[in-house]
Amino acid sequence: MLRSLLTTLFLILATPLAFGEATPNAAGTVVLADGQAKVSSAKAPARALKAGDTVSEGDRISSASGEVHVKMQDAGFLVVRPNTQVVIVAYKADGGDDDKGVFNLISGGLRSITGWIGKFNRKDYVVKTATATIGVRGTDHETIYIPEGSSEGEPGTYDRVYSGETVMKTASGETVIAPNQAAFQPARKGRARLLKDIPGFFRPGPHEGEINAKHAAIQQEINQRREERRQAIREKAAALRDARAKTVSVMQDNREAAKQSHQASMEQQKELKARRESLRKEISDAEQLRQEIVAQRKELQEHVKAGDITQAELRARRKALKEKNDQLAKSWEGIKQHRKELNVASDAAIDEQYNAALARAKALHDQQLETRDKREDLQQERESAAKEIGAMQKQENQRYRQELKADKKDADPTPRQ
Repeated sequence: MLRSLLTTLFLILATPLAFGEATPNAAGTVVLADGQAKVSSAKAPARALKAGDTVSEGDRISSASGEVHVKMQDAGFLVVRPNTQVVIVAYKADGGDDDKGVFNLISGGLRSITGWIGKFNRKDYVVKTATATIGVRGTDHETIYIPEGSSEGEPGTYDRVYSGETVMKTASGETVIAPNQAAFQPARKGRARLLKDIPGFFRPGPHEGEINAKHAAIQQEINQRREERRQAIREKAAALRDARAKTVSVMQDNREAAKQSHQASMEQQKELKARRESLRKEISDAEQLRQEIVAQRKELQEHVKAGDITQAELRARRKALKEKNDQLAKSWEGIKQHRKELNVASDAAIDEQYNAALARAKALHDQQLETRDKREDLQQERESAAKEIGAMQKQENQRYRQELKADKKDADPTPRQ
């Protein structure tokens, strides 16, 4: 019974909590989505992309007729050109040494003005295509991948540098690309090479002036935003580590307490066993006395019936029988009291072990809840940072779109009626 109760209690309260699947890291906030653009992932169907949307690790961005501009979590900036598909393979921007940005350019063009990841974690910021990997060194660059069968140009990977420096890496080696240079890695066999001129398909988009101005602004923002992010995440991560350490400590304390409780239980069981044996002996002795009384009473009755006993002897033997009956009655009262005490002691042992197990399980359960809260707190901090970046950009984005509308209005020669 005791084992069943404790097992049930352990299963209810001491089982580790399930926290569910982790939320993908937010990568950036869309500030412009011209034309038709969609976002999808392995866990979500395609949906239309619009300004204000968040894109995350694992998302595939597909643009059709227009561009998509994304303000990244690390203060960087991405421009997804028309007719482009790009996957955010991996992304983390907590301000630490494990920050990373990995992008897979399936087709089309991607301009990237790197933030603090490209500045402080260069080896972990890359743009990949089917034929090459582009590494950065604090850069504003644009990668174009032309698939087989396209009329745009020779199939392969192209990379152009506006500012900073990139490295085009292939199985054949590495090619360094400086500002105002472009390099090409053919889709078919061949080595990557620097091009004499910038290919014509690196055409400026309708928002190129605004994009070009981003590089200087981003460089001013990087250090401050990174340090703010590092500090916030550092504090939340430290709280989570402390909570996890407390959980481990509670589990260790519980194991030690359970061990001590088991030892105490064994001692209690040993004592209860000795008391049961003593009670059995009392019952056996009382039963033996009862049988002795019955035999002596029967013998006395036979002597009385036969008339071979004197009155004095009869009185003496009846007195002796009465004393033994009194002794037997006293023994049975003692047995009843000892049985009651034994039952109380057994119940108390069960209660003590049950309550101790309940307290241990509850302590572990409460600590697991606290750890979960700290984990959720850290996740909320990351999500709030994403919202904060979006809020910081709100005013700029509004101005940005107003200027674009003004540029289009100035460029339209048709007089308005």
